[in-house]
Amino acid sequence: MPFVSEAEALNVPWQDLEALARDAGEMPWRVALVGTAGLRVTYHGFPAGFSTVPHRLPHAEEIFKVLSGRALFTVGDEPEREVGPGELVLALRGVRHVIRVADDAAPMIMLAVVAPNEDRPDETIEPA
Repeated sequence: MPFVSEAEALNVPWQDLEALARDAGEMPWRVALVGTAGLRVTYHGFPAGFSTVPHRLPHAEEIFKVLSGRALFTVGDEPEREVGPGELVLALRGVRHVIRVADDAAPMIMLAVVAPNEDRPDETIEPA
């Protein structure tokens, strides 16, 4: 989930997430909610069978909050774990992580929060 500029983020005090999801179109989708120097917040919809590329953020922490559906998260050396609403996932800086939605699962919607939101050449998602 790369750098989010202030220009591409909504950066408004209130968001109707359900309306954003309805308007986002076919999954997978990503909506940039916040893009400031210190923080980026993105809203994601992943369909059944979707998987992120295993990656790490060398200079940032990332938190994931599943809002609906379920996904399988792998963080570092921990075994893959199914996560749903009411659970929070943390990927510390430099720790490899991957998110996937099972082939037979309902779509999953989540928030991803990354800090800091720096635009620097070494702050990129690195394939593991």
